Amino acid sequence: MEAWWESLDILQRVLYCIAVPATLLLILQTVMVILGFGDSGAGVNPSDTSGLDLDIPEDIQPGDFPDMEIGEAGSGDFGSLKLFTMQGAVAFLATFSWVALVCVNAKLPEAAALLIGFVCGAAMMYAVAKLLQLMARLAENGTFRLKSVIGEAAQVYVTILPSGENGGKVTLKSSSRFAELDAITEGAEAIPTGCTVRIVDVRGDVVVVEREQ
Repeated sequence: MEAWWESLDILQRVLYCIAVPATLLLILQTVMVILGFGDSGAGVNPSDTSGLDLDIPEDIQPGDFPDMEIGEAGSGDFGSLKLFTMQGAVAFLATFSWVALVCVNAKLPEAAALLIGFVCGAAMMYAVAKLLQLMARLAENGTFRLKSVIGEAAQVYVTILPSGENGGKVTLKSSSRFAELDAITEGAEAIPTGCTVRIVDVRGDVVVVEREQ
């Protein structure tokens, strides 16, 4: 390994010092995205969606819930292309360094190798930015602003336990469609399946309900 390192010129050493850490960071970022750890991006208010998980049938369209605000949070941010992000920078460095190394090892002039590496790195950074933009738009289009359901009537789908215990669910119906939401109640009595309730608050991705009198 030492003999190999000594055989490299200054430019190759610099490129390897960029390529290896950038590639490791790129792999780490990819694993984090797969596992669900990611940056939600500017303009997203966690209190609005906060792990929102709606079990909604595939045939439901946004127009089925006319009284709800759909996909309004951070629409300006989601619609813009963000080139200079951490993901983009890491992708640029990894692509630039490896492509430049390949060109240098192919005996191309150093200036040409660096130029080709820069162009390929910039293209990769742009591709990552477009991918993040697409992912943000998909998330936006499928997201309810959950706080807009406060005051709406719902029906208990799974019995809601008393005193704020988790495990209950309600369905919110509109135009023969429904959204299923996790629900709790602060009352001292459980609310059985089939009862009509009123949504009075939202805590993260859970709605707080009261039994209709």
